[in-house]
Amino acid sequence: MKLTTTILVVLTLFMLSSCSKTTETETIAHNNIKLNVRVLGIADMKINQSVKSKASNSSQGASQEPELISEKIVSFPSFDTQLSLRQADTDNRHSVGGSRMSGRGATEGKRSAAMEGGITYRLWIYDEDDALVSSTQLTADGPSEITLPSGETYSWCAVSYHNSDPIPEVDSNNPVLNVPENTDLLYASGIIEAPVQTPGENLSVGIVFAHKYARIALELNTMGMFGNMNNVGLTISGAAGTKASINLKDGSLSNISSDPATISFDDFQDVDPLHADRKIAYVYTAVESSMDLKVNINALDIQLGNGTNRVFSNLAENPAVFEFSFTPQIGASYTATMNFIESFLLVNSVRFARTNLYYHGGHNPYRFLPTNEHTDASNTYFAFRGVLPGHYGNSLTSGDPCGLVYPEGSWKTPGFNDFSMITPVYPVETYKTENGLGYFEYEDTQGTGAPYPSDKLRLNFNGYGTAVGDETNGLIVFDLNDTYGRSASLWTTSSGGFNGLGVYYYNGALTSGDNVNRELIDYQGTGYVQTTFKNIRCIRTR
Repeated sequence: MKLTTTILVVLTLFMLSSCSKTTETETIAHNNIKLNVRVLGIADMKINQSVKSKASNSSQGASQEPELISEKIVSFPSFDTQLSLRQADTDNRHSVGGSRMSGRGATEGKRSAAMEGGITYRLWIYDEDDALVSSTQLTADGPSEITLPSGETYSWCAVSYHNSDPIPEVDSNNPVLNVPENTDLLYASGIIEAPVQTPGENLSVGIVFAHKYARIALELNTMGMFGNMNNVGLTISGAAGTKASINLKDGSLSNISSDPATISFDDFQDVDPLHADRKIAYVYTAVESSMDLKVNINALDIQLGNGTNRVFSNLAENPAVFEFSFTPQIGASYTATMNFIESFLLVNSVRFARTNLYYHGGHNPYRFLPTNEHTDASNTYFAFRGVLPGHYGNSLTSGDPCGLVYPEGSWKTPGFNDFSMITPVYPVETYKTENGLGYFEYEDTQGTGAPYPSDKLRLNFNGYGTAVGDETNGLIVFDLNDTYGRSASLWTTSSGGFNGLGVYYYNGALTSGDNVNRELIDYQGTGYVQTTFKNIRCIRTR
């Protein structure tokens, strides 16, 4: 009896022990884990193919700065335009190091660009049988948690439109997402290994998105015309592939549209919210074949610094056509810039600006006067080689404020030979007056008038200033004496004579006509070039 009892007790304990172990094993196998999901950024991309343009062929390598593909200035009857095409990684300005986290695949060891907070994305997670386990919309603001059973291996993929728009669900049996037209498309995928873990332990995955489209930025820029854009009429052609579908499992694109992109002036946004002289719009394309992008400008209306509008109405019948030819590369960004520049006036092969230079300060500081009226404003008088009005230059060879007019390097201060081309070719009978103030106007000028003040080169008798005191409020005090309205004085960049202390300037007056004179300066080689203060009329360099 005792033996039987003992055997029953042992069997009972064995069975209880076995049940206890089985229950514990099953509990561990089916524990849920917390998956911490974090967006690390957007992957940098090595540009490794030849990018072709009409102006040049250039082999691109990985670069932190936009690389110039082509640049040129084209002339039209109303204005000139500097066209440039540059290429860079779409997000290369905010590159950060990618972290290694537990997820594998697209998440490991990548350089990436920071992703702005508030950007939405959707994360899909599938089990080893390709069954959908989770579909969650998240934001890039910080880490998010998703609950998953442990002891499994999962595949995941994520999509973002790189904005705050929601990402729709897809058919779990046909995981294809139709992407809205002309939308940036970001994609990432990887593997999650979720080993058996005890409760409270978490697993982390870091997402590094990659661009699935190329981005083409179109920039309209009127800084070279010194005014904000009220309206630009434009049409574009040659850009397609702005709509497609993406397979979530492998990231492949299909149903790529062949319809051309459509963009209007309303699609452009200010680059600087405080100013409307630079506007940009984007085209996203899945096409990697040769592209001939054309932009037709059929209207241009800008508001000048004095509050008046300058309207180029002749563009309606004869649009300005700009062409950019290149081969887009997925993940790369291209900027096609159209810098509108005031056209010049041609006199004896010298290309003069229409009005004098003045210093505006702040945004886009170096400008040409919006009208050609006489002015004795202090911000229009410069010393020889001085880059700021009311300040002396610091050498005989450096300093050219014309070279700082946007886009920099397009203009320069004339030299002795430039002014010699118009003096004394034209007689003094070009002398005229306005409100009793004299000026010279050169009749044999080639240029377009409307909507500019005139189609003639006009040099006003604004006189020149002589220093009469030390600096006040950071500016040298000068006096025009009785020169205002009686003579025109404009600097050259040339020096010579007077034992190396002579500098040349254009001089125009009723009694002496127009010629190039010299002025004796006070300069010891260690200080400032002390001269009088004169106007500057820039000339085009290209």
